[in-house]
Amino acid sequence: MSSKIYAIWGGNSSGKTTFAVNLACVLSKRDVLVGLISSNLTYGELQTFFGQVVSPGKGLYEALHEDNPNIGEKFTEYGESKNLFFMSVPTHYSSLLCDTVTLESVERMMNAASLVFDILLVDGAAEINNPVSDVGLWLADRIFTLHRPAIGAQMWYQGVADFVRELHIAQKQTHILLASNGEFDDKTYQSMVELPFAYELPYIKRAGELENAGTPLYFFRDRPCRHYSKVLEEIANGINMDNS
Repeated sequence: MSSKIYAIWGGNSSGKTTFAVNLACVLSKRDVLVGLISSNLTYGELQTFFGQVVSPGKGLYEALHEDNPNIGEKFTEYGESKNLFFMSVPTHYSSLLCDTVTLESVERMMNAASLVFDILLVDGAAEINNPVSDVGLWLADRIFTLHRPAIGAQMWYQGVADFVRELHIAQKQTHILLASNGEFDDKTYQSMVELPFAYELPYIKRAGELENAGTPLYFFRDRPCRHYSKVLEEIANGINMDNS
């Protein structure tokens, strides 16, 4: 049986990858097999977040190269959890490979991966011409769309409106508001976009420091991180209900 697919989406600097990594950590602690795919075709963000290296024989381009029945071998196991595996571009690769990524090859890869994992997460891109992100949005059972209050975030949301309509994905979106760092008022942003936010995540001042150290927020137990993790637990509960 195929897994449920969840896409994480939002504008630039909206906290997508932070959310995706930590949600994957939460879910993997619930005795389900979790696969996390990065849509970044330029460099491996997930390697930094997990503090690991992706070897040339693994990773996104190897998985897309052919119809590989052993797709699970192209994922890298996260050392802190036996249930969590991630896929991104290898740590060392040629950027010329970006031109070889097609919608067809991505769809084939994701369908194969959905047979390996209980839950498949796709860390999407802000750009709407990214094939990994686009296929993830199309195949997703649910899309978590993150918003960090700012004029740029409102402009991104308005800019992708036609794309959302064309793909008929509005009904799959769950909007999540990230608390402002003090530079923009949350309530002002909510009135500008007029969206229902199902969840609100706190602002984590140390997020960048922890991520550069390869420590997911979920495993750091100060008060702000515990609050962030509590919201993720609520989201994970909803995902478990989807899969029950």
